Amino acid sequence: MLKFNHPARLAQKLIIFFLLIASVSCGTLNFNQKTQENLDKSIEAYNFDFESKAIGPSTRFVHPAHRSDYMEKSLDLTKRVTFFEANILDIKLFKDDAPAIITSKGPEEGFNRTIVTIRYQLAVLPSTKVKTLLVEQEWVLFGEQWVIIPDLSQLLE
Repeated sequence: MLKFNHPARLAQKLIIFFLLIASVSCGTLNFNQKTQENLDKSIEAYNFDFESKAIGPSTRFVHPAHRSDYMEKSLDLTKRVTFFEANILDIKLFKDDAPAIITSKGPEEGFNRTIVTIRYQLAVLPSTKVKTLLVEQEWVLFGEQWVIIPDLSQLLE
């Protein structure tokens, strides 16, 4: 008579159970979580390019209505500004113009605007003194992509 290997069957059932749970949880990832992840990645990529003075690649994150002004001012920025350090101090999420409600599960559905506060240590020629500057970056959801509405003038003063 054939004997069933009960520990092996139990292990198979557990594996199938965990695979099922994993596939269901991956399939139900919250749209807001994906939007938040997209925002985080966009902020990180833009600021890396921007602080490295890679203006060409950074333009993919600039709102289309502001790209020409950004490109015009960026030449002056690349010549005059030297970045030494940058730290994100705060990120505020908004749904239209009202602050988004944040819960343990993340921001409320439909948040579409963000203000990122960054502290820069930089020098602006002709001065050689390092100064600390707080800059607010405004990010908006444009289609499914987060884009910045840049204000480079605050860095060039």
